[in-house]
Amino acid sequence: MKTFLRPANQLILTGCLFVTAAILPGSTWAQGDRLVTATASSVNTNITQAVERIEMLVKSSRILTLEERIPKFQVHNEEIVGAQPISQNQIQISAKQPGTTQLNIWDTDEKLYTVDVIVLADSREVEGILESQLPLASLKVMPIGSGAVVSGFVTSVDDVDRAMAIVEQFYTAPVNNIQVSGVQQIMLHTKIMEVSRTKLRDLGIDWSISDGTSFYHQAPTTLSNVANSIGTGLDPSDSAVSDMTNRFFFANANFEALIRALRQNNLLKLLAEPTVVATHGRPSRFTVGGRVPNVVPTGNGAVQVEYEEYGTSVDFLPFVVGPGRVRLEVRPEVSEPDESRSVTVNGLSVSAFTQRYVDVAVEMDAGQTIAIAGLLQSRVDAYVRSTPFFGELPYIGTMFRRVRERKNEIELLIMVTPEIVDAMDPCEVPPGGPGLNSMSPTDCELYFDGYIETPNLMGHQCKEDCREGSIMVNGHPTAMQGDMSSSGGAIVSGETLPPGVYAPGEMPTVVGEGVVISSPGE
Repeated sequence: MKTFLRPANQLILTGCLFVTAAILPGSTWAQGDRLVTATASSVNTNITQAVERIEMLVKSSRILTLEERIPKFQVHNEEIVGAQPISQNQIQISAKQPGTTQLNIWDTDEKLYTVDVIVLADSREVEGILESQLPLASLKVMPIGSGAVVSGFVTSVDDVDRAMAIVEQFYTAPVNNIQVSGVQQIMLHTKIMEVSRTKLRDLGIDWSISDGTSFYHQAPTTLSNVANSIGTGLDPSDSAVSDMTNRFFFANANFEALIRALRQNNLLKLLAEPTVVATHGRPSRFTVGGRVPNVVPTGNGAVQVEYEEYGTSVDFLPFVVGPGRVRLEVRPEVSEPDESRSVTVNGLSVSAFTQRYVDVAVEMDAGQTIAIAGLLQSRVDAYVRSTPFFGELPYIGTMFRRVRERKNEIELLIMVTPEIVDAMDPCEVPPGGPGLNSMSPTDCELYFDGYIETPNLMGHQCKEDCREGSIMVNGHPTAMQGDMSSSGGAIVSGETLPPGVYAPGEMPTVVGEGVVISSPGE
């Protein structure tokens, strides 16, 4: 805060300078050791009230004029507004940065005039910064008082936060009216599978083979081809899905072929295959399983029954971060009751559960697939082979039966493929699904003509509720010849057929592709 005083011996010189300034705007005047330039673009404001309010843009200036001589003035915050005297009763103020401050002016009678100066950011400067930082966005800034309204379109939700952070540096409490363009719905194709590491070791599959662009560069047709192309005789530590990486991306159909081959040979078990459609930023959940009652002690010998969930569940939280770019937070979980770990409390059996889950967040392109692995579980399988009757005898039955135990390691594999989708327009909806425009053939058509299905021109099978005017031919509704309607469809027996659909026996004769030598009605 600085106070300027005007010495008495400078009043005559300043008065002369004021007269010259009125004649020659844009001249430069000496005030002590300072040079002040009065430009023609400066706006003159007369101070007549005890309290005045002025709004200015950054890097603009104004000239404040008082009817009497100004012996002194005071600026509260010179970082926001700078002030320079240019005559006996005029002060030029310049806006430096956005903010609010006060300017106090005294006249010769010591009367105080207070000017509230509000400096606003220049929207053109803000829009220029937004355009340089967000080249794909189209934003407009409209100043309103000390704030502003930001409107327009951006390509992602993250750009909204970036744009508002920039605008907040120039305006206080800006209003966010930004819209996100493009599709904000994501379809998530998920597969949750269990892979037997023990059987994979027996087969000799090496999960670490990759050409850098795809996981498997040869599409296997049979499981033996997979083993031949991948290798045999691997060390057990080299045959885990997670040895390649706990999370990897691929966009090649060859890996899908391998999954199908493993599934057909009982090396892989598909636990769930949900398809979920989620909106940007909204969590979604898929659960398949059930609930089992579990007795839980509550104290003082009392118990209560609580239902525990088990099965397979997946929690999704998708974000569209840009055109064709998705950030995905996924948490798959597999749980099941385990009676071998149950405990007994006060004579009551309390069930235990085994649980496997993973929580990851990745950013990827739409259409790519993320695979999550590394969740291991060991199981002991027992196989009993015995001679009928003799193997069931006490004591000596052990001589006629054989028990084989085998440790089986199970690894959980989760694959998620996000796709950006949108709803179809009414014109894009197919007019009918498979089988709606056809019907089953009669015995004569099936065995003698070899037809698997026959067309149903009426759109449904016509039996006892045939409409008036229709004729049954070989058990099928048909139509008589008719005229063409104005809409392009044929009127047959009171029914309008869609354009391009003809009654039996009226199909045009086509010779070669696109060559029609006769058509109905000609």
